[in-house]
Amino acid sequence: MKGKADTILVSFDHTHGNIPVLIVGRKDKGEIDIINAFKGNEATELYQKLTMKKGEV
Repeated sequence: MKGKADTILVSFDHTHGNIPVLIVGRKDKGEIDIINAFKGNEATELYQKLTMKKGEV
């Protein structure tokens, strides 16, 4: 993807004992389109990968 700019938005929710959900959206011309969604352990694992600073264990 040479020469392309993109804005990806990620939302994670695991409140009130509900199943974890991670939603991925793309902002384009002021609109947000949902492009993917994950739930359960997969959502939690992706959230941890995205938020863990390099060098942290």
